[in-house]
Amino acid sequence: AWRELEAEAGVPLYLRTGGVSICPPGIDYVGRVVANLAEIGVEHRRMSGRDWNARHPIFGIDPADDVVYEPDAGILLAARALEVQLDLARTFGGDRTVILDRQPVRRIDLDGNHPRVVLDDQVIVADRLIVTAGAWTSRLLTGWTPRLVATRQQVIYLQTDESRSYAIGRFPAFIAIGEGELNAFYGMPGLTGSSVKVARHGGLPVDPDQVDRRIAPAHIEELREFLRTTVPGLADRPIERTEVCLYTMAEGERFQLGPIPGRPDLIVASPCSGHGFKFSPLIGKVLADLAIDGQTDLDIEPWRPA
Repeated sequence: AWRELEAEAGVPLYLRTGGVSICPPGIDYVGRVVANLAEIGVEHRRMSGRDWNARHPIFGIDPADDVVYEPDAGILLAARALEVQLDLARTFGGDRTVILDRQPVRRIDLDGNHPRVVLDDQVIVADRLIVTAGAWTSRLLTGWTPRLVATRQQVIYLQTDESRSYAIGRFPAFIAIGEGELNAFYGMPGLTGSSVKVARHGGLPVDPDQVDRRIAPAHIEELREFLRTTVPGLADRPIERTEVCLYTMAEGERFQLGPIPGRPDLIVASPCSGHGFKFSPLIGKVLADLAIDGQTDLDIEPWRPA
């Protein structure tokens, strides 16, 4: 789907970096990844941590770790993708497409026969309304049962040396899963080759309207400690910049996608849980099908809102 979007827009959005997933013995993460890749026919190579370190000496993982490498994995240019999708919406929709940029939605009124979106200076009445509000979904849909929790994600970008060892084409994106709820980490090469992005997958609950955008020193040290046993050469590199973003976590990190029970005119999409963006062309297709036809050919039963 991303390749189709790139072709439609004439703009590159996906960069192939290769990707490696890592876990210690006794954790079934890599085994499940391998099973999924095999089922859908994606090229991959499974090996031990010892073999991975030998092939990629910039890593220093435990020799007993379980590893799977995907040569076609990569990263998405998220900001560019959003711009492309908005431009295509304007192109295909023409005068029928109206984009209200930076317009806060104060509430969604469901008391009438049609959903009503209340802004500061106008009310929009919809035949069918799609809500993709991320961390604010639960606030706008207060009567909706599934519990969505906004969590604070702290991200650092570490400066690299001049050897280009961490550049795209040499350094893969990586995911490392350990024991415990907050023992999942990931990283990826920067676009210029001068930095590497590193973060923990998961965080503590937060009010999306009152997010502290500062990175806690203790969290930085936790990331550095993780790197000392994964990519040691990065562990003590200077910080180029930091950022804080939000996940919207659902139970079991499941997607929530489809009409709300009893309201076929109100469609919600919360793929979220830190995994939504990479699936956005697929999610968009499902939402379009549901909004236009009221149904979709894709099997979304496991995702339907309870």
